[in-house]
Amino acid sequence: MIVSPDGRYLSLVLTPDESQRGVPATDRHTHVVVLDTQTGKAVRTAEVPGIILGQALTNSALAVETAQNYFPAGSGKGTIRVFSITSSDAQPSSFSTDQWLIGASGKDLILAPDLPPYECTSYCAPYTVTRRDTDGNTIDTLPGVTAVHPGGWVSQYRDPKAAASLVHTMHASPAKDGSTLESIRNLQEQLVHIDTGQTTDITNMFVDERSVPNGLGLVVYQDVTTGNGSMERKPAFWLSAADDGHRHTENLEQFENS
Repeated sequence: MIVSPDGRYLSLVLTPDESQRGVPATDRHTHVVVLDTQTGKAVRTAEVPGIILGQALTNSALAVETAQNYFPAGSGKGTIRVFSITSSDAQPSSFSTDQWLIGASGKDLILAPDLPPYECTSYCAPYTVTRRDTDGNTIDTLPGVTAVHPGGWVSQYRDPKAAASLVHTMHASPAKDGSTLESIRNLQEQLVHIDTGQTTDITNMFVDERSVPNGLGLVVYQDVTTGNGSMERKPAFWLSAADDGHRHTENLEQFENS
């Protein structure tokens, strides 16, 4: 299940029915349904052939990636099909790709050459993502990305080349040289909102994907020193996909100890 950045729609990939038991995965047809979160009604249903590699929702379209193998490149022959969810009668469009569909912003799709590591929380190897519109046109590429978040944000090193070099050095050295670790800790990181281009500094901070008071968003935490000299993780600010992505600092206590 995935949710659109504005929180209005959710999409479900349905399990193939009994009539397809024994049918090779490449020959199956799978149904995807998009529901309105306010009414619970289906606003779009789609039937796609082949192996589903991923799906993504913008605020107005469903994108489903399928392939002839369990990867999009080469013999996988990856295809992304796009279905309007604001006009249920509109015919779907499609385009070919050798990259993985890994997310979406309110308007565009986010692809990467490889599947990112699952829940990497520290010293993540940076990778490059490609931003494409729902017609398949490449809009931009972003290097130095460490995570793609719901709502249209990505975590990114400000200096992708330096980050890639340091992370490679760290993983290549079994001794985990202390100076390399310190250099990585000091690298500047930021959140980038794909649609607006707005950046928010998150150096030495921790990003948590979660619901915020007005919908989908992120809470950013920071380690602070308490009165007795110990370290405690405290919420620093939160971001919401329901507005322009500016920092919120009101009612931070609601995110403490959670």
